[in-house]
Amino acid sequence: MENIVIREAETDDAEEMIAYLNIVGGESDNLMHGADGFKAPVEAVKRRIQAQHDAANSIILIALAGGKIIARAELDGYPGARLRHNAKFSISVRKDYWNRKIGTMLMTEIIECAKKMKLHNIELEVVAANKAAIALYHKMGFSDVGVYRNYWFANDVYSDAIVMQKSLED
Repeated sequence: MENIVIREAETDDAEEMIAYLNIVGGESDNLMHGADGFKAPVEAVKRRIQAQHDAANSIILIALAGGKIIARAELDGYPGARLRHNAKFSISVRKDYWNRKIGTMLMTEIIECAKKMKLHNIELEVVAANKAAIALYHKMGFSDVGVYRNYWFANDVYSDAIVMQKSLED
């Protein structure tokens, strides 16, 4: 496998991150937007990256191959004092890099970041039909905690989402 570098996203990554998100959106129906559906302006993405960097319970990691973003993972911590020990998790990987353990590498790194941030729980939602992602999340220690009925809408079809959580207290 080629050399993969995982690092925290920087504001200078904003333009490439937008391009990346518009590509991966067209490679799967399991992301929040479709092909070319990520329309945030560069300055807004820069502000998001900086805000996540500055927060004590949030981070955006990117995986690079040949200097290009091939995967992205984010912990988005809750701001309120009573919830800031929790964070939402999201991840995406370019289709050309599926089944190469990039997701596992990124998740391992982000879980370590979460522990250093003293988070107690990581939560996520995953489309119920996304069996590969569900298997990865289970492998990484996430447990199913519920179902959002008709949560997801893609290609004129509503789908359920599995709600999952990983406790870092174990």
